[in-house]
Amino acid sequence: MHGRGRVKCVAVLLIVSVLVCPVFADDGASAGEASAAVPPSSATERGEPGFQASFEESFLAAEAAEIDADLEARSTETQQKPPTTEEQPPKPTTEEPQKPEPPKEPPPKRPSLKPADFWKDVKVEAKRYVADSYAILVAPFHWSVADWERAAGAAVLIGGLMLEDKHLDHEFQKNRSTFTNRVSQATTGFGGGYGVNTGFAFLIVGYVFRSWDVRETGRETLEAGFLSNLLDKWVLKYAFGRERPQKSNGRTVFRPGSSNDSFPSGHATEAFAVASVIAMRSPGWVLPTIAYTAATLVAFDRMNDRVHFASDVAAGAVLGTAIGRFLVARHRRARAEAQKTTLEIVPIKSGLAARIGF
Repeated sequence: MHGRGRVKCVAVLLIVSVLVCPVFADDGASAGEASAAVPPSSATERGEPGFQASFEESFLAAEAAEIDADLEARSTETQQKPPTTEEQPPKPTTEEPQKPEPPKEPPPKRPSLKPADFWKDVKVEAKRYVADSYAILVAPFHWSVADWERAAGAAVLIGGLMLEDKHLDHEFQKNRSTFTNRVSQATTGFGGGYGVNTGFAFLIVGYVFRSWDVRETGRETLEAGFLSNLLDKWVLKYAFGRERPQKSNGRTVFRPGSSNDSFPSGHATEAFAVASVIAMRSPGWVLPTIAYTAATLVAFDRMNDRVHFASDVAAGAVLGTAIGRFLVARHRRARAEAQKTTLEIVPIKSGLAARIGF
């Protein structure tokens, strides 16, 4: 009995151990057995990193990542895109409106007929003549290559005419007539007293009607005629001493330092000096055409009367035109330089700025 009891006890212990072992088994054994029997139903049981969150959490995370990427792309595009006029901040209202550009030759004041103002203008005119005379004398030292080329071209032209002076003098005297003499009598004065009177006429009209442009035309006409005649009569004629055609019988004879005064023509110099000033100061083409036509007639008159050679009047035309245009350009440049530069302080977004106008 005792032996049977032991066997029964052993059998009971075996049955109990069989039933209890699955319950107290370790996690690795149960997980291995469960994976063999039933497929995993969760991300933890599967052991895959991509499925550590639930389906809903994964969807929300993906949508948030997409929104962040879109915002980042827009921010980058805004930084790279240059600012447009619409995106720029508006200018401060304290900024003054931009003033229109001044004219090239703004008159400082209208001409006055008061005696005090008139004598003041006379003093200014005297100083102007002195300054312009000096500028004409030193101008060749400041010539550019283009200026020297033009001077060389004029010298070649005058030199070529000198070679043909005798032949041209013969042709002019051969075709001389009563008509050409009458034309000469009527138009030669434009190279003398008529030219001076023209300058005074512009000057008086400018003062009477208080027109700065007309007065300036008269001033420069008188100055160009005076300075060109001064240079022609007292410097060049004496330096070259060329005999007139009547005296040399058409031959080219130079006696420097003598009283011979054929080269260059004083009438042609005066006429073209006046014409060049009027042409530069007058708008359009009508007055310039009339002025240069009158000056050309003066040149032909001097050859018709046989008091000058063709090269004499050509040299006078070049000299007078050069002086007239030089004076007008010089005065315009001085007036423009006095008025063209402006400095203005304007407010900006980060402070103040200087605006320089030219």
